[in-house]
Amino acid sequence: MRYVSTRNTAVQADFEQVVLSGIADDGGLFVPLALPLFAPQDIANWSTLPYAELAYRIIRPFVGAAIAETDLKRLLNAASSRFQHRAVAPLHQVDRNEWVLELFHGPTCSSKDFAAQLQAQLVQHFLQQRGRRAVLLGATNGDTGLAAIEAFKHSAEAHVVALYPERGVPPHQLQALLAVAQPNVHLFAVDGSFDECQGIVSGLFKQWPCAPYAAISFNSSNWVNVLAQLVVYFHAVLQLGGGQRPIGFSVPAASFAEVYAGYIAQKMGLPITQLIVATNTNDALHQLFLKNHYSRLRANKTLSPAMDLSTFSNLERFLWEVYEHDADAVRALMDGLESSGEMTIANDCWLRARVIIDSYAVSDEETLNEIIALHRDTGYIVDPHTATGVIAARLYRRSLVAPMVTLGEISPVKSAALLDELGISVPRPACRSAQHNGPAHQRIRPDNIALLLQQLDAL
Repeated sequence: MRYVSTRNTAVQADFEQVVLSGIADDGGLFVPLALPLFAPQDIANWSTLPYAELAYRIIRPFVGAAIAETDLKRLLNAASSRFQHRAVAPLHQVDRNEWVLELFHGPTCSSKDFAAQLQAQLVQHFLQQRGRRAVLLGATNGDTGLAAIEAFKHSAEAHVVALYPERGVPPHQLQALLAVAQPNVHLFAVDGSFDECQGIVSGLFKQWPCAPYAAISFNSSNWVNVLAQLVVYFHAVLQLGGGQRPIGFSVPAASFAEVYAGYIAQKMGLPITQLIVATNTNDALHQLFLKNHYSRLRANKTLSPAMDLSTFSNLERFLWEVYEHDADAVRALMDGLESSGEMTIANDCWLRARVIIDSYAVSDEETLNEIIALHRDTGYIVDPHTATGVIAARLYRRSLVAPMVTLGEISPVKSAALLDELGISVPRPACRSAQHNGPAHQRIRPDNIALLLQQLDAL
């Protein structure tokens, strides 16, 4: 399997290079030259497979000869071993033919554990083979960084460097970040927004200042994040119809990796007939699919903070697909977006996306009403992010016959304070997301990252 940059097909890499990377040298993201296509009968035959074995069938074509079969199976078994539910990602019915796919049974109680646990296994495998060391670098507003820290906290080969917005992380997430006390973890509070944190990270990858270490993204720009999400879609489809039944998904847009993964999973053979992009009032993605206009705006705080952003790295991979692998067009679009902060897709490409993609922006009031009503009517508890997806699923599903599945990306335990205010008591299982009495984090401004560069130089 060979990979190319979304901005220049002459920039190529193998699977190992893709895993041990942030972005391509030209600023693009790595994508496979071709997607594997699975026959309907082959998919149906996977219905009874354990999660790790299903992951092997889906991920193996993307790996090629980079990892031996026995090693890959061992790594995938290890990646799923820390999830606390036997099904890894169980389904819960919330209405007639409507379901929530619970993706929060990992060690930090969020869907980010799927990518982080897989990435830790793959990265450490390659680093140990080559005798190399690496820095896992990324921006977080809570869950992504905590999942990466948990996955890599005992790694002898890798440091984790995470940037987070000083005033853009929910209190319980901030408390967990502040409690981290691992010698290989370095955290920086940025006096700015999450999108500004992303900007710093992108700049570092373009001019990496720490040559002895491989620079690896723990954000969704790394292809491993997409691989992890692909398995999730196959797992859900096989539980609801054995891979033969048409199905729709509602995706709370905490990142675009999940939407992109669903889009290409359909190309790989899954009978996905609809993807609904659910946003909060930070509705950049909703505006893209509603009006064909995408704009990066400063995010407002909402009850679903993981979705309070307007920069989505996997949007570039999505453009690569809808523009039918036209790297020149993708490069021009991304250059225009970087300079103006806005983007419009060619109408035929936008219509190609709209064949299966719909969207809806959910207000905080709607979110609260849905949490209360769902608990009152069914006894089921969801967090605000999942609630946005459930609302969008109910209002915008195209078919009552096809099952509609909302991705439940964050455990309700992480919204326990809000749920208590609503009179909903949620059990509090221990989410292993922090250590104890961590040191004070260093603060930086988006326009002055000298301290961060100094810390990287001292690794």
